[in-house]
Amino acid sequence: MRIIRLDQAQQFLAINALNDPGAIGGPVVVPQCAQITLLWILESGKQGHNVLYGRYAGGFAGTVAQANAIFAALSTGAAWTALAGFLGTTNSFFGVLIRDVNTANQPIIGSTGTAAPGTSASASLPNETAAVITLRTGSVGRANRGRVYVPGWATNSLGAGNVIAGGAVTALQNWANTIPGALSGQGYTFVIGQRARAQYTGSTGTVHPARPATSIQVTAQTVRDNHWDSQRRRGLK
Repeated sequence: MRIIRLDQAQQFLAINALNDPGAIGGPVVVPQCAQITLLWILESGKQGHNVLYGRYAGGFAGTVAQANAIFAALSTGAAWTALAGFLGTTNSFFGVLIRDVNTANQPIIGSTGTAAPGTSASASLPNETAAVITLRTGSVGRANRGRVYVPGWATNSLGAGNVIAGGAVTALQNWANTIPGALSGQGYTFVIGQRARAQYTGSTGTVHPARPATSIQVTAQTVRDNHWDSQRRRGLK
């Protein structure tokens, strides 16, 4: 067994790559923005959610009627009907929540419409199985992109080789393209919300400057490939 002399050992800094070293704790605050959350209820009763951001002009004007309108825009029409055909009947797009984050700790406004279930008669895939919509902006870098994990899939969405079937990819892409219009119809611009970040030095020694809270407009929502994803690192229990 090889012996290491402790008097010659050098200290090192442990880095948790899962944490944002510039993160500032506390409530989310993004100027002139609201969080618009899409709720999903899965076969097991577990809840999934996608947190989107919408930028508004003037004062915040969120209402239950506004949440209902966004929910209706995303849960009706040809694009939703096609997507629902690949989602299990025991999984549902359940509703929309709106929360003003221009200032901290504002109340949540929820839709009251009836949940929109999937229409596929096929068995459901595991809860954590998701297909991803990538959000792009006019800027580069991870901070200027986003991901929306869509759950609730049924086995008819499986393609040869255990990838996402081509029809399911197309249906998800077409539905994703309805998101900006659903938000703009209620006075919101679809954006990536960016919380304030403190200056920090990365693991390679690069100094990342402080950034004030801001938002950047989404220019495209793209289903980039036919690979299944999971937002969770372990299966749901």
